Amino acid sequence: MSTARPSLGNSLLLRLPLAAATLVVLTALLMAAGLGLLTQRYLIEDVDSGAFQAMSSWTKSLPTLIQQDNVWAVYEALTSVTGADAEQHRNQALAVVLGPGGRVFASSDPRAFPTARAPDWSPLWSPGTLRLSPPEQATRRGRSGLSPPIQSGHWRIYIGALRGGSGPGVGTLVYAVSDTLYRSRLLSMLWWIAGITALAVAVFVPVIWGLSRRMLHPLGQLRRSMTQDGEQAQRVGAALARRPDEVGALAGAFVRLLEQVDQARQAEKLAAVGSLAAATAHEINNPLGGMINAVRTAERFGTYDGTTRQTLELLDRGLEQLRTIAQALLAQTRPAERDLARQDFHDLVELIGPCQHERGIELQTGFDIPARIPVAAGPVRQATLNILLNACHAALPGSVLGFRAEGSSAGLLRIAVRNQGPAPPAAMLSSLAPSSMPMASGVGLWESRRLLSDIGGSLALSHEAGWTTALIEIPLRA
Repeated sequence: MSTARPSLGNSLLLRLPLAAATLVVLTALLMAAGLGLLTQRYLIEDVDSGAFQAMSSWTKSLPTLIQQDNVWAVYEALTSVTGADAEQHRNQALAVVLGPGGRVFASSDPRAFPTARAPDWSPLWSPGTLRLSPPEQATRRGRSGLSPPIQSGHWRIYIGALRGGSGPGVGTLVYAVSDTLYRSRLLSMLWWIAGITALAVAVFVPVIWGLSRRMLHPLGQLRRSMTQDGEQAQRVGAALARRPDEVGALAGAFVRLLEQVDQARQAEKLAAVGSLAAATAHEINNPLGGMINAVRTAERFGTYDGTTRQTLELLDRGLEQLRTIAQALLAQTRPAERDLARQDFHDLVELIGPCQHERGIELQTGFDIPARIPVAAGPVRQATLNILLNACHAALPGSVLGFRAEGSSAGLLRIAVRNQGPAPPAAMLSSLAPSSMPMASGVGLWESRRLLSDIGGSLALSHEAGWTTALIEIPLRA
């Protein structure tokens, strides 16, 4: 048995572990990306929380200072959060207080936003990147009077109205925070996530690869067994068939397929032997008839001495026996639709004659059957002949071989073959099922069971007290 060897790129032994490893890598990358985005979101929420706390504090303290026109105190209040060094903190945070007229009252960076001048928002304004956060971010936790954060480039801008008690507004507070405040933390955490992801990939990819290869190893064994001879392939398949998983089921199906192939080969061989026997018997039968006629003519019309006549009689008996065997072989290959006759059993006695005489076995027969029996002749003759030959070879030399046939009131034809000898091997007793052909001994019994099962018959083999009995039961046609 041979099969095409799959290329490396088409082999499941490579593709499935590679696919599993790729899925592990993709899963790790997706988890890393998700963790990175979640980390960024949490950091931005921390920035928003700090900014809203500062805005809430300023909206309480700055209105009084503005009403007192205390610019320095407002500047100190702003720089207490943003930092007093404007040059150092300019790119991180910036706070501007606008008066009622819209001019700058005070700022944390007087150089960028001079007092008493109209503000120039160009350092904070990036129109192409403006994005307004949901209002809930400003209104939750009691942050009324504050606008939701506005994302402009790398700045996050917060705006709030300044009111003195229940009176009119005294100004507007603008607070801008740069993403540089959390970018270093984000990068640090991203590096940490990337390291953990790389470590997980380095650990789990080889593990997944090894497990996948190990799980697929039985499939590789099964595939390699398909390139080997039948016996070795059956041995590997039988070992894998004991597994309780899908691989075991596949191996079991493979073993059954091998058995069916072997059965088909044996059936072809048996059919070829039957055809050869029929052809040989046909070719022998015609010249035998001529030779017998010639010998009998010479006996009838010739004048011979005693020795010559004795020789002619011996030739006549020998040729007659050969013709009987040839005719029995011809009857063996006739169509199965012919009814079985009593003469068929006498033919079987003739066919096992050589084995009987060779082993010195006494044959005891008993045929309590009518002249015609409504069962197919061909399968019954072939199955019975196989059993007789097996019994003859298994019987002890000089022992007794019993061959009986009888009809029953239950509408069955019973054929019993008994021989004295050792018990058959247990493997032969268990190989009678027609769907499971034995690899070595027991082929005749298997073929007999198969022939009988085709016409509804059965074969039972037993051994007791030194006698082996093969019992055939066949239902008669109505």
